[in-house]
Amino acid sequence: MNKYKQLLKNLFMLFAGSFVTRILSFFLVPFYTSILTTNEYGIADLVTNVVFVFLPIFSLLMEEAVMRFSLDKTTNKKEILTISLKISTIGFLCMLFFSPMLLLFDNLKAYYWYVIAYYFVSWLYNIFFNYIKGINKIEIITIVGVIQTVLYFILNIYFLAILKMGIHGYLSSIILSNFIAICFIIYFGKLYKESFNLKKTDWELAKKMIKYSLPMIPNYILWWINNASDRFLITFFCGVSVNGIYSVAFKIPSLLNSVTAIFASAWRISSVEDFGSEESIKFYNKVYSFYSGILFIGASSLILISKFLAYILYSKDFFEAWRITPFLILSYVFSALAQYLNSIFLASKQTKVLIYSSFLGAIINVILNIILIPKFLGIGAAIATLIGYITIWIINMKNTKKILAIDFNLKSIIFSFGLIIIEITFILLNYSGKYIIAVVCILGVILLNQNPFYNMFNVIKLKFLKYR
Repeated sequence: MNKYKQLLKNLFMLFAGSFVTRILSFFLVPFYTSILTTNEYGIADLVTNVVFVFLPIFSLLMEEAVMRFSLDKTTNKKEILTISLKISTIGFLCMLFFSPMLLLFDNLKAYYWYVIAYYFVSWLYNIFFNYIKGINKIEIITIVGVIQTVLYFILNIYFLAILKMGIHGYLSSIILSNFIAICFIIYFGKLYKESFNLKKTDWELAKKMIKYSLPMIPNYILWWINNASDRFLITFFCGVSVNGIYSVAFKIPSLLNSVTAIFASAWRISSVEDFGSEESIKFYNKVYSFYSGILFIGASSLILISKFLAYILYSKDFFEAWRITPFLILSYVFSALAQYLNSIFLASKQTKVLIYSSFLGAIINVILNIILIPKFLGIGAAIATLIGYITIWIINMKNTKKILAIDFNLKSIIFSFGLIIIEITFILLNYSGKYIIAVVCILGVILLNQNPFYNMFNVIKLKFLKYR
């Protein structure tokens, strides 16, 4: 019961901190689409993705190592943070050395210093954020999350609506809000009181941390390829304007992603405790069944209202993005399921296993992007992303069996997937009675996934009654 209570507690705390962020970001979409052109939004998206591909390469994903090793009860927490900062600082200097290559690209050279600043604040934020999670001070994450969101909202209004800075204002608001959030993490976490030994290093611990994070770099890049390579290929085949529309199409699926991101953050903490025991195997199975049910029910419901949300959120030339949205929503489901299985490899520190599935998923994604984008534009890219994530999920299932005996709930997942494909087909092809068919599909998905909810409810009810 302690496992469930701790997971629920962490979920609640992270939800409280992230909810305001996610909701405000969601409702800023019509603001962006009314002020920024499709071309500007496409370039801003490219800048963001360049930073996200630079981060794991040069930081050696020390933010992952700092969190996982901080969760171990016997480790020196201060030394873990010191090592991660030392290694990632060297990485930042290397990034500065190679960064002038960005000047070779016409769409990026005007925003060179934004890329540098964006990398700097993202690198430090990730390190401190994950360290605070690793030492289980979730309440600090909640407070800082709210502060960062309010600042981000205010800065967006000021830079875009008042100063009319366009893409420069959009990027500046991200960078400044992250920088101020770093200051608050240091303040509330009392990290300024820590005395770090910059001369002496525990090289044995450093080697373990690098050994843990190093295999995750290609895995992270391959996940990025599966998630973001389509942006660059769309830009190559169709131009930055079409990429702007495709990027906006992610905003409605981000509602589902908000749930999965909060859950993944809380789950990373709970998944490590007592890993491999019989009790933890039962815990993994029950949570997986419940989580997959939430994902499919949420996805089918969100697809039903996606066009209605598009009328509210997308203005001018961005409205066409609604046709891409259903496939991206479904791709988020399989991305979340694959990442859940990833947590097993992270908890067992078997990170090398992740590379194989990510590699195949990325290769299939890129090949399908090249085939489908010229003919189907953004919809082709979304289908390629979906198939890429399904590939990763299938391979992860196979590899997971070697570590834990997980019930993958395949029957419910396969039939739920089929019903959602039918729902998408009728909505996109605009058949008469499409919404009635969509509602029938949603009810079918709910019936297929009712058992995990019923079982989870009974487990929690019995345990609470026992301890009353």
